[in-house]
Amino acid sequence: MYRLCGIIYYKPSHFVCRIIDKSGGAWYHNGTANGGKVVYYDNIVNYNHKKLQSAGDYVMAMLLYTKL
Repeated sequence: MYRLCGIIYYKPSHFVCRIIDKSGGAWYHNGTANGGKVVYYDNIVNYNHKKLQSAGDYVMAMLLYTKL
């Protein structure tokens, strides 16, 4: 069994990511825009998965899972 723990998004020349904690909290990281700070996004439990397919004009490039 696996749990989604991160999503990496891409647009030319830059990557951003969402880090998903054990309770489903999603944290957004864009080092250029947020000065290196991680910002709370939302809880993804019972969340519409289509909202996670992009982050602004960044497109999903990779999903990261951890083994439970």
